[in-house]
Amino acid sequence: MRCHRPGSELESAIHPSATSELLRTPSTACDPPRSDARKGLAVWAPTESIPVGARTFRAIAWSVCVALGVALPSAAAPYRAAGQVPTEDGVYARMYTSKGLIIARLTPDLTPLAVANFVGLAEGTIDNAAFDPGQPFYDGSVYHRVVSGHVIQTGVPVSDRARGSGNTFPNEIHASVSHDHAGALNQANSGPHTNSNQFTITLGDRSYLDWDYIVFGDVVAGLDIVMNVVQGDVLDSVRIDRIGPDAEAYRPDTDFFRALVVVAEARVARDEERKKEAEEAWVRESWPELSGAVDSLRTIQLAPPTRERRADETLSVRYTGMRVRWMGHLIGYEDPELNVSDFASGEDGQPGFYQVPVRFDYRPGESTINPGLEQALGEMGIGERRLVIVPAALGYGRSGLYMPEIEGQPRFVISPYTLLVYEVEVLGDERGSGSR
Repeated sequence: MRCHRPGSELESAIHPSATSELLRTPSTACDPPRSDARKGLAVWAPTESIPVGARTFRAIAWSVCVALGVALPSAAAPYRAAGQVPTEDGVYARMYTSKGLIIARLTPDLTPLAVANFVGLAEGTIDNAAFDPGQPFYDGSVYHRVVSGHVIQTGVPVSDRARGSGNTFPNEIHASVSHDHAGALNQANSGPHTNSNQFTITLGDRSYLDWDYIVFGDVVAGLDIVMNVVQGDVLDSVRIDRIGPDAEAYRPDTDFFRALVVVAEARVARDEERKKEAEEAWVRESWPELSGAVDSLRTIQLAPPTRERRADETLSVRYTGMRVRWMGHLIGYEDPELNVSDFASGEDGQPGFYQVPVRFDYRPGESTINPGLEQALGEMGIGERRLVIVPAALGYGRSGLYMPEIEGQPRFVISPYTLLVYEVEVLGDERGSGSR
């Protein structure tokens, strides 16, 4: 098995002092653990020639190889035969609830950080703010949020110390997994890169969550239990099963988890720079005449105003727009880095999947869309038409926009930190609603 690669991110991110010792014994750095029958555990049996300081690193390195994209048996195709005991190699979570047993197959090969967090908390092997080492984190948690057709959510510890783990970690989203079915394990968060201890299981097609949330496993048995969970039901316990030698070797601890976080944070920092560069290259290619700072509101006048507007005037507005979504943060994604899709104004001024833009009344200082578009509208006269480039910070920012669902239609979403482009027009008041 290949694992550690000289010159990789691992060398610079984790225990640099131990790296030279590890490189002197490449054939043993990825050896699987031996079984210790006395304890019923898989434990590390490092070669005696490896210094003690490198032994801990060696155990971490075996698992961190997953994050670096080296060969491991794939768990990408979920085993979904409901009601059957899993037999395929892999890491599984047995979730005993007040309604029955749910079994999920986890994806440490695709989402090593999220799975390390979940397994480490479940087994008490990752330091956290709620419990002492060795105490299972999730036992007794309540399903505090259940939304029909959407998700069941749990993971708040039953602890008098803390309501969370005290740990957060960056997004780690793999392009090959999706929320497009019931039974996907999803990492709950309060915005990009705020993942912690709470998790959900989907109750239907929630594919609009793809690319913004981590899917780190899939229910393989007990989906009927998932569908019957109600708010207030209890997650009695979570136990981890390992089938196969690679799964047996997967034993995340605090050092391993923190090492993965370091690697992920470095990746996120690089991705942020790549995102800015890709977006600005696209903007400059599309509108070379555009001026202004990258992070500022930038506009091009497409048609001059026919008259000035009155101070108390209600505007009649319509717009079309483009969501410029950067995809380079997705692991395993090979398509173009920018995904550009259209939208248009609805009757309430909010964006949606409209073929033709709908006129709406806009009252400056009262109506709310987003700061960037509101600033542009505040500068426009009656009859004026503008192209408006709204950077993410002046658009929907860290929260994004999730419009209410309409039955039978895909949900309209603007992902967090999305660049927006508008062609907006302030119309006359010929409808009779031009002033208050």
